[in-house]
Order: sequence, then structure tokens, then C-alpha cells
Amino acid sequence: GRPNIVRDELSGAVTLGRFGWKAQTASIRQQAADAFAGDIGISTPEMPKHWGDCTQAQKDCLAMPNGVQERLGAVEAPPPVMDLVTFYSQNLAVPARRDIGKPDVLAGKKQFYEMGCIACHTPKFVTMRGTPDKAQAFQLIWPYSDFLLHDMGAGLADGQRVGEASGSEWRTPPLWGIGLTATVNGNAFYLHDGRARTLAEAILWHGGEGQKARDRFAGATAADRDALIKFLESL
Repeated sequence: GRPNIVRDELSGAVTLGRFGWKAQTASIRQQAADAFAGDIGISTPEMPKHWGDCTQAQKDCLAMPNGVQERLGAVEAPPPVMDLVTFYSQNLAVPARRDIGKPDVLAGKKQFYEMGCIACHTPKFVTMRGTPDKAQAFQLIWPYSDFLLHDMGAGLADGQRVGEASGSEWRTPPLWGIGLTATVNGNAFYLHDGRARTLAEAILWHGGEGQKARDRFAGATAADRDALIKFLESL
């Protein structure tokens, strides 16, 4: 894998991309601002787009009312709102694992390692000592990701270059919490475009640098495949 080097839209500095499907965003604050604008059409100081992703050609959209209130400033979500959203996102806890001692979950963990999934989905890291928030310093975390870009082959490619990420490269998504996808989202759609309806489908869509692990999964016994899925559901 390799990092995506991007320009921080807030500071203008060239820096490490950390968030998003292609690690194209440098900070949690910018990720939140992008979501406010692009997903729900709320302007922030970082992304002062009152009409979200409407283009200059969409005159009717641009003529619609927006939520700017003069007493709060020139945007719909002023700095205090962004401060709170950023703080919340930075400190949101990872959900606790379930069923960690069950034999099938432990058998699935063994398969996860032996099939080579850990080549990209790195199980654990220790956070740096010099974090701005001391509560986050020197913590053992289990994200199951290396947070790097990997070429996942033509089958998963979207053809879009983002920063230094090519059209077939994706940041390894962390797997912690993936077993609660249906509980949180109300659906169990996986991968960047939701094409996979099960965890097994998501694995089988892997190509490129993930092809070998995918093939080991496809060639495993039904019991071993089921155990690996049970392990993922426990995360």
C-alpha cells in the first residue's frame, strides 16, 4: 500500500490524506464540512456552499431559500457547530466486540490471518504519544486497516483519480464495527458503492492486490468461510 498525499483545504498545506474512500481528506473537520455540503446541503466556513452540490447551471436550485441566519453569521453551520461536530467525531468510541470467545469466531480469526487478509487489514496499532488530546495518546487500537491505498483491480474501479489515488485504488477501510452495519444503517450494503449485500460478496469482489486473499477464501471449505464471516461479524 501507499499513502495518498493531498492538499489540506483548510491550511493549504500538502499533507497526508486520512479520511474518505480514497484517503482524499486530510482532517476530520474537513470531512465533516464536505459531508455537510455534499450530502445534506449545509454551508460551513470550510465549505460555504448553501445549496450543496448544485452547479451554476442549476438555476432553480440556486434560487431556492437557504438556512443562513444573519444573527449566526454568513453560513448555516457556524464555527461553534463545526467545533462540536469535530469534537464528537474525534472522540466517538468504537463499538465493543461481541462473542469474542466463541469457538467459531476464534476459528474465523485464524482463517483471517492465514488467508492473508491482514496484509492490508492490519489488526492493531498503538497511537502516537504526542496527540493534541492526551486521552487519545498511546492507545492500543484494533482497526483492521493499514489506512493505505491499494489497487483493487478493474472490478472495483470507479475511474476517478483523487489526489494521488488512481481510479482503481482505495484506502483499506477499517473493519471495526462492521458487524453492526445492519444495526446502524438499517441495511447490510458493503464496499464503496454498496454493491455487496453480504460480507462474503464483499470479499469475493476483491481483486488486484486483494486477489490472492480472495482466492483463498473462495477455495476454502464452507465451514472455514462461515467461520471467517462469524469473526468479521464480531468486530
